[in-house]
Amino acid sequence: MKKYVYYLLAVLVVAGFVACSEDNDFGVERESQIHIVKSDVLFQAAAGIGTVEFEATGLVGVETDRDWCTATVSGNTVNVAVTENGNLEGRSAQLTLRCGEDAVHVTVQQTGLVFQLSTGSMIVADSNKAHTLTYKMTSNVPLNFESSADWFSVTVEGEHLLVTFKENNTGHARIGNLMYSSNTVSQSLQVVQYEFDKDIAGPCLLTFTTAEGELQYLNAVLSETELSIPALKWSIPVVHDKEKARLVMHCGQYMGDYSNYKVYNVALGGDYITWSEDVYVNFPIAYDEKKGITYFNLQDGGSWSYPVEALWFYAFTGKPSSDTMAGWLFQLYDASIWRYDPQ
Repeated sequence: MKKYVYYLLAVLVVAGFVACSEDNDFGVERESQIHIVKSDVLFQAAAGIGTVEFEATGLVGVETDRDWCTATVSGNTVNVAVTENGNLEGRSAQLTLRCGEDAVHVTVQQTGLVFQLSTGSMIVADSNKAHTLTYKMTSNVPLNFESSADWFSVTVEGEHLLVTFKENNTGHARIGNLMYSSNTVSQSLQVVQYEFDKDIAGPCLLTFTTAEGELQYLNAVLSETELSIPALKWSIPVVHDKEKARLVMHCGQYMGDYSNYKVYNVALGGDYITWSEDVYVNFPIAYDEKKGITYFNLQDGGSWSYPVEALWFYAFTGKPSSDTMAGWLFQLYDASIWRYDPQ
């Protein structure tokens, strides 16, 4: 029995030496064969080249996980190239450098495209005279500009965009587009030139279709503050938004009388009507060159929980409320204001 015990102890001692031998390096940190010295891989939206500097004890390979980001090794430097980012959102890629069994990762970041004008989303000239408008411009990619018409031209001076207009003696509003493009993006801004009193104000037609689809119209007169319907002795307050070349009409506006009733404009949406003055519709300017018509089509203003489908002229016995409702007089679907060119 003792003999077997001795044999067992001998086996355990030998086994213990083998385990220590295998674990001689356990817990000892080995120095990496590669480490990053410096990186410059934060890019604007424009195409560009950056670098990553490293130190390594052997040959180094590099790879990226995105097609828009490429990399090559030259000495102790990785040259990183990115294509233009035509999206508004930024993006990132992972760069992996390998040396032997070791690898290090570097994140490459590129911002999204930025193009802003101090004028906003459109360019509006409210004078028919020949003149130049200057706008502050912010862009993080090189852009090319082109006008769609010969009555305005565009030049760039540093961080400013200059739009030069020729004199407008057409008798109507002029509408064109300013195209701007880069290597990956092509967009446009609307350009408008008019004088309201000369090219917009005056006799016009308020056109619409009925609920049955019949096209009708009312003779009207338009100014910067109201759309009047002389035959009915009604007038609807409007606001001329010069910066966006549009008319704005709020609901719940007193228009005039019909017999013993008070007439207000209300909005229809989702089988509901509202006379809330907080709800409004827009009438953006447009021009039909073939027909010679400057027109303003009704457009939902996004101010109500329902999209506005139509305007109604509604009779009330007093101030608008569910208790004073008498009934509709006109239902205006696809409402539009037309102004023909002077003959």
